[in-house]
Amino acid sequence: MRGHDDRVGRLSADWSVPPTRLPAGDPAGSVGPGGGPPVPHEEVTMSEYDDRLARLSDNQRALLDRWLAEDPAGGAGPLRPDGRPPRTEAERILAGVWEEVLETGGIGADDDYFALGGDSVHAIVIVAKARQAGLALTAHDLFEARTLAAVARRAAPAGPAEPVPDAGGGAVRYPLTPMQQGMLYHSAGGSTPGAYVVQVCCRLTGDLDVAAFRTAWQAVLSANPALAVSFHWSDGSPPEQVVDPDARVTVDTADWRDRTPAERDDAFARFLDTDRAAGFDLARAPLMRLTLFREGEHAYRCVWTHHHLVLDGWSQQLVLRDVLDCYMRLRAGRGAEPPARPSFTGHLRRLERQDGIDEEFWRDHLGGLPAPSRVAGPGCRDGRVVAVRRAEHRHRVSAATGRELTGFCRRHGLTPAAVLHGGWAVLLSLHCGQDDVVFGTTLSGRPEDLPGVTECVGLFINTLPLRVRCGEDTDVVDWLHGVQSDLAALWDHAHVPLSRVERGLGLGRGGGLFDSIMVVENFPAAVADGHEAGGLRVTEPRALVDEGYPLVLEATTGDRPVLHARYDPHRLAGGRVQALLAAFDDYLRAVTADPARPLPDLRAVLARDHARRDGAARGRRRAADRTRLTLARRRPATTTEGETP
Repeated sequence: MRGHDDRVGRLSADWSVPPTRLPAGDPAGSVGPGGGPPVPHEEVTMSEYDDRLARLSDNQRALLDRWLAEDPAGGAGPLRPDGRPPRTEAERILAGVWEEVLETGGIGADDDYFALGGDSVHAIVIVAKARQAGLALTAHDLFEARTLAAVARRAAPAGPAEPVPDAGGGAVRYPLTPMQQGMLYHSAGGSTPGAYVVQVCCRLTGDLDVAAFRTAWQAVLSANPALAVSFHWSDGSPPEQVVDPDARVTVDTADWRDRTPAERDDAFARFLDTDRAAGFDLARAPLMRLTLFREGEHAYRCVWTHHHLVLDGWSQQLVLRDVLDCYMRLRAGRGAEPPARPSFTGHLRRLERQDGIDEEFWRDHLGGLPAPSRVAGPGCRDGRVVAVRRAEHRHRVSAATGRELTGFCRRHGLTPAAVLHGGWAVLLSLHCGQDDVVFGTTLSGRPEDLPGVTECVGLFINTLPLRVRCGEDTDVVDWLHGVQSDLAALWDHAHVPLSRVERGLGLGRGGGLFDSIMVVENFPAAVADGHEAGGLRVTEPRALVDEGYPLVLEATTGDRPVLHARYDPHRLAGGRVQALLAAFDDYLRAVTADPARPLPDLRAVLARDHARRDGAARGRRRAADRTRLTLARRRPATTTEGETP
């Protein structure tokens, strides 16, 4: 019937009221939810109704699932008919913030943060918006108290905002963030060409005004001092970043309209290699450039190359959004007018006052670790030195598994990030043969109490070691709650450089604690595939980057999570990486299918599947080797001059 059903569905104009299908004999609009008054709605065919439902956000879909669970007939009433409405001033303020950030409505005092789809990124935004509304709380409050009423009881009146220093008009010097310190150390050594060079690639379709495009980029650069920095260091003094108010961005162009599609693809791949290897002079701002390749009358490829020292992924999305908004205004005959974003210097000054390391925490977290966890084969002496060109594999989780993961997290008070980190811990433990493993996790690093932190551009992230014990005799859900707690505990230490953790505790000799990183991406304002601005359509956006580790696992959450592996092909076989991604799928299905499963049983199932898949891969390699040997035997022998004797 799908696509051919001409019955009518009712789509509410207010998502605090559930969509319903009209019961037989019910004239449109005569009945509201629970038999109450009618609500604003739109009547559409069932095929359009289904299409609309397919385009709902994760939180809207979860809200619908809850309505249907309460009333399968579709005539559901309020979100929690038996729940308490927010009554205190703090509850009402928080309810408004939750509804805005979590994209839902009708939140009651007893509603659970995780059941509504909350995670660590939402927590940062909620804490910031609550502070603007006069309430002070922390992300830990959301994770620990969970219900709206309990979180409201923890909230306190927000004090005056900490003044944020301005960058001023001339060249200004600032310290480095922990992540910048590590990146600078590896970038300045020169042993890894292209390390930490980020290439954001996309296609642009439309009537591109190159001059307006260039002006938009320059306007955003000039409005964000964090984009106009260079880096300087000398023996005996700490490195500094210096803001250059006169920095100018370059936009190079090339016309490829006379080339075939295959020629363009080959040339583009060569350009990416050359561009990455060229890197940047870190002492000269700005550490960014753009290149446009025209492939048709209204078709371009765009590459925004910048150094990771300057931006993290969250900030990258803010910059792209600002550039496209400025371009749209310029095309409409107005000024660029980029938004006045909060200064990154407030974060840098705060870091200067946090120049300490909680050695007791790190001893508890990492003490007694039997050995570093290695996924890659031997390479250069420094475990982080990798090949210039990274290999990559992507694996998209099925829609069914994605839905099961979302429901599993909401039911059990977990974030997708905790489940994904647990997955890599189990797979790493099987790969290394260790029950006790450690790997890097990338934290957002955005201090929730810093004014305007969600809208600030700069490098906030930090990568720190996450230790996970996979040999515990407990069920999967309890174990994942432990992983989630350990992840949350790292938030308070996001200002500490990894090098200080390793050095301070005498760890990491011979290449560091780990050689793999897990990154869970969930940006609140991402420029999505298909974004349009000023007559331009942005498609196929992707970011290429070498983070300096043999294996980086990047996961995006949502209806169909994507697992993206970037790795050093000199130290990891592509087949092994693909097998790890497939095993991740096995893990997600097993966890969501039986949450009460004991952790040892889960490991046994995954180990059996891994052995089966590994055996099949070895069989394919042996067959390929036999084929190559047969071909070699049949090939005529040649002399040293290359002639058949």
